[in-house]
Amino acid sequence: MMKLSKKPLYLLIIISLIVILTSTVYAIPESINVEPRKEITRTIDLATGDRTSITVKVLGPAPSTIHFYMVLPNGTTDDRGELSQCELSFSTDVKGECQLHFDNVNSSNAQLVTLNYEVEHFIFGIPQMMFLLIAITVLLLFVAAGYIAMGKYG
Repeated sequence: MMKLSKKPLYLLIIISLIVILTSTVYAIPESINVEPRKEITRTIDLATGDRTSITVKVLGPAPSTIHFYMVLPNGTTDDRGELSQCELSFSTDVKGECQLHFDNVNSSNAQLVTLNYEVEHFIFGIPQMMFLLIAITVLLLFVAAGYIAMGKYG
């Protein structure tokens, strides 16, 4: 009976785990100081089908509010008005940029805005992490079947 090396199998498992753990979801926290009578914009690059969750909180002297609106990748504007905090999530139907606008034009006080957003990618309607896990499992099953077949007939 021929002894088979397990190094390729271990290498495949390690590479697969690295891919799964590093490329599925990204979350960005940021603190933004919006000066009086200014507007600041942040941009998020999105792919078709991405699910995005955004949390905005305004900290600053009373009234601690800011005018917040977004321009979505399909060109529509989602105006949330004056707010002190906001949580929202949405899915994109086209690839492009989502622009987040923090408008402090009508205020004489600077406002500190904390922005947290998370983008989850989807492949064929399945979360990217789950899709990669399924693909790697199927690949490993084929590798294991190949080792078994080579062990029996080799």
